[in-house]
Amino acid sequence: MGLEKYVVVIGGLNMDIAGISGPVYHERDSNIGKVFLSPGGVGRNIAHNLVNLEVPTYLITAYGDDDFGLLLEKSCNELNIELDYAEKLDHANSSTYLYVTDDEGDMVTGVNDMGIVDCITPEFLQDKLDVINEAEVVVFDANLSKETLEWLGENVTAPIFVDPVSVSKADRVQNILDKIDTIKPNEHEIELYTGVKVVDLEKAKEAACKLIDLGPEHVYLSLGSKGMVVADKTQKPTFVPVIPTEVVSANGAGDCSMATLVWARFHYGNILSVEEVSQLAQAASSITLQTESSVSDELSIRSVVRHAQSYETISY
Repeated sequence: MGLEKYVVVIGGLNMDIAGISGPVYHERDSNIGKVFLSPGGVGRNIAHNLVNLEVPTYLITAYGDDDFGLLLEKSCNELNIELDYAEKLDHANSSTYLYVTDDEGDMVTGVNDMGIVDCITPEFLQDKLDVINEAEVVVFDANLSKETLEWLGENVTAPIFVDPVSVSKADRVQNILDKIDTIKPNEHEIELYTGVKVVDLEKAKEAACKLIDLGPEHVYLSLGSKGMVVADKTQKPTFVPVIPTEVVSANGAGDCSMATLVWARFHYGNILSVEEVSQLAQAASSITLQTESSVSDELSIRSVVRHAQSYETISY
C-alpha cells in the first residue's frame, strides 16, 4: 500500500567517504583527523532530512548491487526513506563521493564517482511518472543529466523544487527555469542564470529579482555564512541572516536547507512568507553545521522551530 501524501526526491544516492581534519590543516600534506563512511548524495540527504522532519518521502534513484549498494539500501530502509521506485542495478558500481574538510569545517577537495546517476533517464522515469505527479512536491538535484531534467520539467505537474548543486551542473536546468516553483542557488550559480555578479547585498537582491523574472516562483539565494536573500513574485527581495553557530562541518548544510524549504511547503502550504520559510531553513542548517555528519540526528520539527525562535519576526 503506497503513501497517501508524500514528497518525491529524484537524485543521487552515494556512499560518502569523509576526511575531517583535526585542529591544524596543512595543504598538500597528510593531516591528523577522522575518516568515516556514511550514506550521502544530494537527493538522499534531502530525503533523509525530510523523514527527520516527518515528511513521507520516496527517493527515486539508481544504485548498484555491490557492497556499498547493499549498505545504502539497508540504511534507507532503516530510516524509512521509501525505495519502492528506486532501482538496484545488476553488476553496477554504486555512486561514491570522497571529500576532505579543513580545520574550519569547509570542504577543501572532493572527488565523485557518480556514473550510475546517468542511468536515471527519461525511459527510467517514464513508468514512475504517475507517482511523481501525485506528490505534494517533487525535488530534483542537478546531478541528473540535462536531458532528464528537461524531460522532468516538461512532464512533471507537481510543484518542482530544484537544487542546482554546483556551477558546473547548474546550467542543466537553465531551459526549464519557467517550470520551477522553488530554486536554491548560491551566488555563483545565480550569476550563471542572470549574468549578475554577486559582490554585495544589493547585487544579491538584483540577481534574485532577475531570476524571478526568468520563471521560478520562489528564489532562496544562499550566501553561505552571510545568510540568504529570498524573493518571490509578490514582494521585494529580503535578506535573512544566519543564526550564529559553531561550525564543525559545512557538508550537508545546503541539503538540509533545501529539505526544510520542502517541509515548509508540505506542512504549511503557501501560508508562510519566503522570509519566514528562509528563517526555518537557516535554523535547520545551523543544526547540521554542528555535526560531522551530512545529516544531523538532532534535526526534528521541534529543534528547527526552537532554533528559529532566534528571529524576532517569527509567526509560525
